[in-house]
Amino acid sequence: MIRVAAPLLVAMTIMAACLPASAQALLFDLSRPRVAITSAFAGTDILVYGSLDAPGDVIVTVTGAPSRQTVLRKERVLGLWVTGARQTFDDVPTYYAIAANRPLAQILPTDGVPGVAITLDERMAAIRAQGAQRRSPAELRAFERGLIEAKRREGLYPEGIAPITVLSGRLFRAELQFPSRLPVGDYEITAYVLRDGQPVTAVSKPLIVSKAGFSAEISEWARDEAPMYGGVAIAMALVVGWVTGAVARRF
Repeated sequence: MIRVAAPLLVAMTIMAACLPASAQALLFDLSRPRVAITSAFAGTDILVYGSLDAPGDVIVTVTGAPSRQTVLRKERVLGLWVTGARQTFDDVPTYYAIAANRPLAQILPTDGVPGVAITLDERMAAIRAQGAQRRSPAELRAFERGLIEAKRREGLYPEGIAPITVLSGRLFRAELQFPSRLPVGDYEITAYVLRDGQPVTAVSKPLIVSKAGFSAEISEWARDEAPMYGGVAIAMALVVGWVTGAVARRF
């Protein structure tokens, strides 16, 4: 992938040199605009590369499609763990990751950038809790922490910041790593240029994550022919159960 990126970075440099100053604050692109999820998918990397009109800090965020997520709280009753309270949130990104050329604490102001959600905490502040009036702020924060922890266990909210390499103060590149359990949907990759802690410009690119191959056909069938799919699934389960029972009785 690095060998492929080298000529692309050269092309971006030539393009930046040919554009007027007002049009070249930030140019960036992806090594590929689509990720295909197959039955053998084990994660993937995507290269982000681009050029700046002048030296500055670069931050890249990867945001998955907004979704509805429900967090369940386990409670111990008579020595057993049972499902207790639950909280549903809307507009939760299915995936969120950040890359930067320096630690965020050295780039962003301590109180953040007004109107721009870059850190995970800032992005999570935009989610909406259903029935929020029935819970205290402390309870909602506890459910939000549980949601973040669950996403991190699945590798969907990486805790670390991926590094961005800046060459000669103008060219930058970053390897974005995606886990094997990557949800399908429309993602948005946004690159920010900041100087003195303030954003100068931001550019977004779409990334499509979709199923491909046999798994895509099964998913499409399940969506378009739900009753038939359910019937076939039940029939297969009964057949497998009968065969297993017959084998067990035989031996």
